[in-house]
Amino acid sequence: MTRGDRLRGREHAPHLSQTPGGHAARYTTRVRLSNFLLCALVCGLTLTLGVARAAPSVLREVGGSVEQRRAVWQLAAVGETVEQALRVGAGRATLQSGGGQVLIASDSALRIYQNEPDLQTGKFYLSGQLSFFSQSVHLASDGRVRLDLRAPTRRLAIIAGTARLAVGSRVLTLKAGEQYDFATKRITPFAERDAWYDSRFVGEGEAVVQAVKGPVTIQSVTTQASPAHNAAVDERLQSGQQLNTGPNAFAEVGFTGGGYLRLQPQSALSVLSVDRVLSQEGKGQREITLQLTRGSAWNVVAKRQGGYEITTPTVTAAVRGTIFRVDENGLVKVFEGQVALPSGVGLQLDQGQQLSGDMVQALVLDASDRVNQALDRQRAAPTRLDLTLAPTASELSLTVRSQPNTRLSVKVAGQDFPLTQSAEGVFSLQALKNRLPEGRYDLTLTARRPGSSTSLKRNVLIDRSPPVVSRVSVLRLGRTVRLTGQVTDRSPSVQLSAEVNGRVYTRTLHLPQQARFDWLLPLPEPGAVIKLSAADAAGNAGAAMEYGAVGYGAP
Repeated sequence: MTRGDRLRGREHAPHLSQTPGGHAARYTTRVRLSNFLLCALVCGLTLTLGVARAAPSVLREVGGSVEQRRAVWQLAAVGETVEQALRVGAGRATLQSGGGQVLIASDSALRIYQNEPDLQTGKFYLSGQLSFFSQSVHLASDGRVRLDLRAPTRRLAIIAGTARLAVGSRVLTLKAGEQYDFATKRITPFAERDAWYDSRFVGEGEAVVQAVKGPVTIQSVTTQASPAHNAAVDERLQSGQQLNTGPNAFAEVGFTGGGYLRLQPQSALSVLSVDRVLSQEGKGQREITLQLTRGSAWNVVAKRQGGYEITTPTVTAAVRGTIFRVDENGLVKVFEGQVALPSGVGLQLDQGQQLSGDMVQALVLDASDRVNQALDRQRAAPTRLDLTLAPTASELSLTVRSQPNTRLSVKVAGQDFPLTQSAEGVFSLQALKNRLPEGRYDLTLTARRPGSSTSLKRNVLIDRSPPVVSRVSVLRLGRTVRLTGQVTDRSPSVQLSAEVNGRVYTRTLHLPQQARFDWLLPLPEPGAVIKLSAADAAGNAGAAMEYGAVGYGAP
């Protein structure tokens, strides 16, 4: 079969529209007449490049969730020939095709038509000499090319070498530093700002709900009629799930390696992938791909932590460390750093700029921006922990003061107990279901706030037994009386109380476990009765004992 035959067949071939991560494949049929002369031209150009025209496509590398379609979708393996279609969830795959290779990013899909890749959706990086299809266009390249095919960004960019495109009745040649927009059919300058292909996939990262306020739900978008459930702090967002906020609500999502997104009220966000990758220098980073389908998102991207891309119905924003806001209507505001907009003409917004419609303007703050900046300051503030804890008590009890949005827990005797907020920023431990046995315990108080955690370690003694007073001797010495004896208790301190003729005297004993006392008190009347009692640091008190003075010598 000639190149012209394949091009004509391409127009009649079933078109596969796929979404990675478990979506069902959908086939539609497109029928169009091909320009016979154009086919001959492209065929000649392809032969000039020396591209192998009918070699099978073979998987050379597979990492993470990679599936290929046979009779059904099944896990793909290195060395397999891909004959129908390939999709990547959270992962990467490298496909050998003709004299070149295709690197396929997370949340991407392609099909095979006449042994050539037909790149459908997602991100791709092509190197070497190969020919392929994409967006109903046939292409041949001999260098390094990237394709971004997630609406609204559908572009091909030349990093090195050249690429030739058969577009309708035209044949276009692009060279390094140029890009082609499939939607506008325009060629514009290209500058690489997000070389995701220069990192190596090493595993799936995490997108975790770190804070919620108001009605926030999570729902699967891959399962029909899937019920939504309330989002919980520390819940991980799975591939194919969508986070939704209601009126006057927001949710914060933290990512592997740092950084977070605050989803604004009445908004919807899908986390398409969070990849853990290694840079060429061997540094751990991550690549994040998000999709905002409704509302607005406030983004704080960790510096030096790899790529971050968020797509809305009208614009795509790609950054590597900045603070910006993006709305579904295409509004982009940059508060720190730079934001690249690969869709359209490939603008770059700098700090203090915003894109509104097609206009780049000076940044203008609104009420929503100020609220988010205030929330960022609260989040960045050091965690405050003021702990009130009796080092000796009959029951475990503690009170903590911290920021209102802090989650507090205490670990003691191998168990974690949550603290509840009893007032604004005041937290306390509820009564334990099972009492702790008497003894000394190490406890760890942990405070968790979005993006940070702090711990304090303390020691507490649980003591429910009153002190034991023994070997008491009371001797009268004229108008004084001498009390001696022994005190035994768990607590580190015991207070002795002696009542003589209606007057009470106290003395504190510090003891490891047992201590003797020798106490000289006034004795107004020789026959007075002395009442002696003891209470420990935990508040345990024994019954008072009465003693009569036994003396010698004249008063």
